[in-house]
Amino acid sequence: MSLERRKLLVLVVDRDDDLKRKTGISTPLLGFDQNLQAAQTLALSDPEEADVNAMFGALRVYKELVEKFGQENVQIATLAGEEGEGIEADEKIMRELEEVLKVFKADGIIFISDGVTDEFVLPVISSRIPVISVKRLVVRQSESVERTWLILGRYLRLAFTEPRYARIFLGVPGLILTITGILYLLNVISLPLILTAIGLILVFRGFNIDQKIIGIYNWFINLFKMPPYKQLRAFATFVSVILILSGLYIGYVSALNTITTVYPNPPDPSLYTWWWIEKIPLLTGAFIVGSIDIISVGVLITIFSSAIYYLFVKEPRFWSTIRSIILAIWMWALLKRTGVLVISTILGPFEETQISILIIVAILGIVTMVVTLIVTRMLRKIYSNYFRGKKKEDSED
Repeated sequence: MSLERRKLLVLVVDRDDDLKRKTGISTPLLGFDQNLQAAQTLALSDPEEADVNAMFGALRVYKELVEKFGQENVQIATLAGEEGEGIEADEKIMRELEEVLKVFKADGIIFISDGVTDEFVLPVISSRIPVISVKRLVVRQSESVERTWLILGRYLRLAFTEPRYARIFLGVPGLILTITGILYLLNVISLPLILTAIGLILVFRGFNIDQKIIGIYNWFINLFKMPPYKQLRAFATFVSVILILSGLYIGYVSALNTITTVYPNPPDPSLYTWWWIEKIPLLTGAFIVGSIDIISVGVLITIFSSAIYYLFVKEPRFWSTIRSIILAIWMWALLKRTGVLVISTILGPFEETQISILIIVAILGIVTMVVTLIVTRMLRKIYSNYFRGKKKEDSED
């Protein structure tokens, strides 16, 4: 059957039923007048609604087909689904399509779409009636998009015409490219090196690393303008970081040296993973014994500097740093004895005195922490006026 002899249905589908939610108009809509009135009502309710474009576009297609094939062979309809879309929406669209086809027995459908979501129902519709053509309407431009392009074009013109902007957008990149090209022609640098340099520049600017470096430099310069107790805390933190990193490295080297001493030719970890897993206790003990001293010193330096800082600024947290010092010393001794016990248990000879020393250290640590807690609470009450003095001075200022 030729297209001229077919009855064509121009169909619009509002899958999320914006039409009813915004205007209260129920579907299906059949005929030019019903669809025109609904489109006008929706446009007045929400001029930015995409379904308005689809409905007016369908009306235009309908008029064109009527002029070509006659009014008796062309009809227009609008169907709607449910707000949540999904299966319920597709079932409702199918029911409304059946109602329309009972009134107008179409042979094919001209589907008018305003987006991808409405086109999801095409398989449902085509299972009932052939879809001859799909016309998707896209708004060519909006005022905001047009304004964006105008502003972008204006700045591009400024980059080429204004000397101040041209130096930045044209001069600097041109200078870099010229120097790079000359060095490349002279075989001073290679292409991978050029790409690496450009990549580093982009990374530095993209992650704002250069500003962070400048910030660290400014902080370091301003450090010498700070009060002495703040300088002490800053330098102590720097020293502590170095000590802790050094301790971690020393512990790593100590663990490897222990393994190579006990097992002169250790197997490849990628091939004998389970063998290395079995040696984790030995590696852990060697790491603790090798690193705990220098790491503990680094931690204690940080806590001591904080205690001095809180003492000068009359901050009540001074007492918590005192307790932290005792706790750090206790953990230092406890971990040290634990590492020694693990190594002596694995490598031998096993000494029961190591267990006794570990238990004594644990008990003494608990007792010391309890005494420290009681003493610091008492001293905090006694010297409460001193540590409140800073707040009083600040309020008076």
